[in-house]
Amino acid sequence: MNHRIPAIAATVAFASGLVVGHYASPRERKISTEGLAGANKPSVAANAASRESNIPRTSSVDVPASVSAENLIYAIQNAVAHPEDRQLYSEVSDLINALDPGNVRRVIDAVQRLSNPRKRNVFMSMLISRWAEADPPAALAYVQTKGAGAENNELLSSIVTTWAEDDSAAAMTWVTQLPAGQERSQAVQSLVSVLAEKKPIDALNFAQTLSIAEQTPMLYSPIFSAWAQTDPLTAGGLALQLPTGPIRDMALRVIGARWSEQNAEAAYNWATSLPVGQGRDDAMQTILTQWSATDPERAVSAALALPSGTIRDQTIADLSQQWAEKDARAALAWAEKLGAGDAKHQVLPGVLSAWAQNEPDAVAAYVAALATGEAKDGAVAAITRELASSDPQTALNWIQKLPDEMTRQSALELLVSQWSQADPQAAAKFALNNSTGEARQNLLATISYQWAQTNPSAAFTWAQGLPDATSREAIVPGVVSALAEENPKSAAEMISQVSGDTQVIAASSLMSQWASSDPEAASAWAASFPPGETRDQLFANLASRWAKTNSSGAGTWLNSLTTDPSRDAAVGAFATLITPVDPQLALQWAATIADTAARDSEIDAAMQAWLEVDPAKASAWLASASAPNQIKVRFLPPQG
Repeated sequence: MNHRIPAIAATVAFASGLVVGHYASPRERKISTEGLAGANKPSVAANAASRESNIPRTSSVDVPASVSAENLIYAIQNAVAHPEDRQLYSEVSDLINALDPGNVRRVIDAVQRLSNPRKRNVFMSMLISRWAEADPPAALAYVQTKGAGAENNELLSSIVTTWAEDDSAAAMTWVTQLPAGQERSQAVQSLVSVLAEKKPIDALNFAQTLSIAEQTPMLYSPIFSAWAQTDPLTAGGLALQLPTGPIRDMALRVIGARWSEQNAEAAYNWATSLPVGQGRDDAMQTILTQWSATDPERAVSAALALPSGTIRDQTIADLSQQWAEKDARAALAWAEKLGAGDAKHQVLPGVLSAWAQNEPDAVAAYVAALATGEAKDGAVAAITRELASSDPQTALNWIQKLPDEMTRQSALELLVSQWSQADPQAAAKFALNNSTGEARQNLLATISYQWAQTNPSAAFTWAQGLPDATSREAIVPGVVSALAEENPKSAAEMISQVSGDTQVIAASSLMSQWASSDPEAASAWAASFPPGETRDQLFANLASRWAKTNSSGAGTWLNSLTTDPSRDAAVGAFATLITPVDPQLALQWAATIADTAARDSEIDAAMQAWLEVDPAKASAWLASASAPNQIKVRFLPPQG
């Protein structure tokens, strides 16, 4: 029998850092002399876990042709007690291979008492697989008595794998009788994987007998993967006979991947003949990626021949950058031969980004020599992003070598933007120490806004501590605005901690957002301010915003206000907003403004707008209205 470690056993063992040689052919190995001492063999402990830390590391002797359950149990305990000794685990694997399957159950019962679940799982998987070699139904029955759970389902899959290698028909009969559920799904997947290695057509036929719900891309993946390694052309033809959808797309992608490992050019030629669709795109990208590892120039040139579109653009960019990571100068020489156009613009930034990782000075000189335009801007941006993602200081050093001030500033803003996502405090410190004027304000605004997305409290504290009032007035409102997008009430609390022009600007910024989402809450907050310019401005801002979404609601709020300058400001803003759509209503509201100058100004504006669209009706209304005499004199014709 061709034994092998079941997938689950190998996975768990290597994850544990163990070297497991389970199911290797019998050969000379070493094991504890104490564990095999003839008349002095230790008896099985009542509790294996209690002995894990008390077993001494012993010398080794040859492994016998057969092993008793007691000796194997002791060897396992010895290995568990010395987890750093990988050789012991390898020896245990050979002992399990030499164990009479009829004695496996006794060893399993002892292993179940190990206190370390990870080590217990490793040995359980090995023992269950050994049992399955001789009596898979018994091994399955044992695992099923343990109930449901991920660990037991994995053991079942391990048994099915072992069983199917020896008697696939019997394993298939058992698996198909399982009820629907996770246990059946894992067993089916294990069975199909074994069938695919033995005879892919049998695996495909079996998969197609299953219910539609069970037929998934994951189920078909090992079938076409194994098939493509021996006969990719036949596998490709059968894949195209599958119904259009995720399974066929996956099959074409897997075939492309396996075929390109053997002959990338043949795989590419096959892929170009596939019908247009997701499967063709996936296969093509996979093949070209594989091909680029051995012949990057041919792979990228092939990508240029793809139909225009997003897939082509992304593939070209990815392949050229991969090439440049291995040989940047060769990739650049190829890119320079491309004619001016989209292809060159797609390739050059990625190539230069990869080159900049190893030769930043050379790249800076190359970029400086590029003509001003889209290609140069794209290259600078790509290089900056690439360098900043690994080391902002390296990116900064590179940017400072750029000779053109405008290019440097553009790259610097991009760097700071990316830098502030990872370390806003460091980015802010840099901006404060290395920039001035408008450029500095722009950098600080970018940093503070991004900082406020993740830690608004820290961003606000930093902004308040800025050394000059100009910076504070420019930055604090941005922090408040960023927080207001998610939590306007918290933003309002922040505003209460500042004063002066900074508070006015920040409060206006918050009101602009809050009034659109919750005008009632915003109105209560605005009313909490003491009488004055800030309160007047907030009322006006609220009325204007509210009127855009619900003019009736805004009117109800205005009617609830007591007469004061804040109400006048709100009514004036409301009247201004509605004048273009309802000048008569605007005039009626304007007439309620208490301040004479403000009232006359609003009436004058609304009357002018109304006369432009309906002069007869506007004149009739004004003649009978109790409007100020100077308004009537201005707009009505002279009497008699």
